[in-house]
Amino acid sequence: MAQFIKSEKSGHVLTIIMHRPHVMNALHAPACHELSETLDAFQADPDIWVGVITGEGDRAFCAGHDLADGFDHPMPPTGWAGMAERTDITKPLIGAVNGVAFGGGFEIALCCDIVVADERATFSMSEPRVGFVALGGGVQRLSRQLPKSVAMELLLTGRRMSAEEALGWGIVSRVTPPGEVMAAAQHFTEELLKCSPLALRYTKELALYSTEGAPLAADIAAGRRRVKPALRALRDTEEGVRAFLEKRKPLWQGR
Repeated sequence: MAQFIKSEKSGHVLTIIMHRPHVMNALHAPACHELSETLDAFQADPDIWVGVITGEGDRAFCAGHDLADGFDHPMPPTGWAGMAERTDITKPLIGAVNGVAFGGGFEIALCCDIVVADERATFSMSEPRVGFVALGGGVQRLSRQLPKSVAMELLLTGRRMSAEEALGWGIVSRVTPPGEVMAAAQHFTEELLKCSPLALRYTKELALYSTEGAPLAADIAAGRRRVKPALRALRDTEEGVRAFLEKRKPLWQGR
């Protein structure tokens, strides 16, 4: 029985809820495995045509990787959050960003086909601020989706971006008043359900092949395998995680 990922089926729609509100829905390895299994079931069920993913509560979509709980435990074969390195989700997936989407949470949103955001939501590829790298596809997806200088600014500074700015850059397609993001997601599910589910899957397949190409998941996996061991051997990485947990500024040494 799932403990960290809840799912609710209504007609042909499955709503997936990241359920770790005590840590702003940050995911640890067990939660990532559960999310991967939930997405497997979503794809396999012929009676489910559309998915929505969101976070528990009204503060956070997902605050990223839980640095305090098994940080080095292995991810599922499908990559970070069971999403980053997979290519088999052919059904439309809507991201309903109800709050903070930092680090891996931002990467989850980037994996979705349509993203709607509460006007209070904030986005950040925050990994460098804790001595790490966005190995869950954030580097590759942002650099493909945005102009180079904009993508590099976000990736290299880790600064926070408002929902309105995300809308301006096309990272999200709608921004809603406070508390209305799930209503916006429902609007899109209703629009999608007016279409042939099989036509939608073929459309998604062709669109993603055109924009991402088949090698994207392989590129993400190769980057993770190349960079993560080197990163984990650095003193700065250890210092970044420790400083985050101790709620202080890191003291970088460049080694």
